[in-house]
Amino acid sequence: MKPMRVSGREVESLAREVRAAAQRDQRLSEVVRRIIAEVRARGDRALVEMAREFDGVEMDEDGLISGRREMEEAAGKVDAMLLRSLRRLSARIRRLEAKRLRGLAFRLRYPEGTVIESVWRPIGSVGCYAPGGRAPYVSTVLMLGVPAAVAGVGRKVLATPPPKGEEAREAVLAAAWVAGFDEVLWSGGAQAIAALAYGTERVRPVEKVLGPGNRYVAEAKRQVQADVAVDMVAGPTELVVLFDGRSEISLVVEDMMAQAEHGPGTIVMAVTAEERAAEELVSTLSSALRSLPEGSAVRQNLSRDWTVVLVDDWDEAVRLVDAVAPEHLSIASNDLKHLAKRVRNAGAITVGKGVPSVLLDYFAGASHVLPTGGWARTRGGLTVLDYVKLVHVVRAGPTVRSRVSREVGVLAEVEGLTHHRRALGP
Repeated sequence: MKPMRVSGREVESLAREVRAAAQRDQRLSEVVRRIIAEVRARGDRALVEMAREFDGVEMDEDGLISGRREMEEAAGKVDAMLLRSLRRLSARIRRLEAKRLRGLAFRLRYPEGTVIESVWRPIGSVGCYAPGGRAPYVSTVLMLGVPAAVAGVGRKVLATPPPKGEEAREAVLAAAWVAGFDEVLWSGGAQAIAALAYGTERVRPVEKVLGPGNRYVAEAKRQVQADVAVDMVAGPTELVVLFDGRSEISLVVEDMMAQAEHGPGTIVMAVTAEERAAEELVSTLSSALRSLPEGSAVRQNLSRDWTVVLVDDWDEAVRLVDAVAPEHLSIASNDLKHLAKRVRNAGAITVGKGVPSVLLDYFAGASHVLPTGGWARTRGGLTVLDYVKLVHVVRAGPTVRSRVSREVGVLAEVEGLTHHRRALGP
């Protein structure tokens, strides 16, 4: 392994190469299309058969859904420290999202007497997908459920792959209890997204589907969004690290390895403008990777030509970040903290020496459900805003119409809307 040197126009070329690693696969699209059609045609039976085929879990149709009572029972069985950690993270998420929600409501009065109120209304029902499979992602359950509860969503369904062990099952149920979910659907992958979007015998369809997942989940969300609202494409993990000679290189490597263990399709890149720092990171990372099995996900995801990139200066580093538009950006040096103000395209940013992206994932309270696939160019991470609708209430006194009829009438006439003009009166 050695640093990849890029400069000038090569920055954009590299960004395109990185993005190509996450491009859509036509064969995957066809597989997902067939899965969705199967769920729509055969409902619960299809979900049970796919749990056996894809997850290696035997279950019957009655076991597809768990309710609040089962969640509460599980919360009483899990390790007390786990339950305490779930509640503390939930409280931090709730505090942040409640403050964000309060800022949405305001009242504005114009001089002529028109009053506009900005109010919000919760979505009626949501289906939230939390990855599973190898392990229960209980933190993601909270990231999805707590903002929905803060918003006051009427019906909240969690979908997640059926776990193989009882301990993992109880952990997910306990997290769902703390987060405020009403139901848990034990189904994963594209089939879960189809069930949430279109419903089955035991699953009522929802109005919006949210949450991260693998390539199959991301593709399923793309395909169902013609019929149901979705939050964003939140697929395999992405991390770009900006580092220099003052960064703690061993911690940078650990953070990179932490994100790389998410599995296939993960993008992890470290960028610097200092050659000595680049060489030190390559050496430390190469040593760490040699201790891992040849076929491990971490080793594969961190063995690309562009894993460590050396640019001419920090301006080019910022250009590269913006062109890649990563899910996570870690600025791993106190001397580089000013770059956070210059970056436009990143789902979330952690700043400071010894402040890994994992701190955001598990503790800070800011969501780790973040846009991938370049979607960070147009939106940030999931928040309570994804669970509400903004509505304007317009009030006006009896004299407003006559006072503004001439001014507004000109606009209506230009647009050729005669009755609009007449509605304003003389």
